[in-house]
Amino acid sequence: MKKLMALLAVVIMLGAAGIASAKECPLLIKQLKDASAKESNATKKADADKLIAKAQKEHDEGKHADSVKTADDAAKVLGVKLEHKQ
Repeated sequence: MKKLMALLAVVIMLGAAGIASAKECPLLIKQLKDASAKESNATKKADADKLIAKAQKEHDEGKHADSVKTADDAAKVLGVKLEHKQ
């Protein structure tokens, strides 16, 4: 019984983490779009915009952990630090 309760607790925590990531993606993508709009280097902007679009697509597909990682990659290209929700 204790093992079942522990397993249930883990499943609930993982589910909550997925929901938190799902809500975090749009916030990160907005920060990136704002930063990209201010980027003067056309090459950096184009590279970042591709990654931002990829992050949006991953979010739409429910791949939230991948979306957050891609958003972090785009932030590196733009040289900005994202404010993560957690």
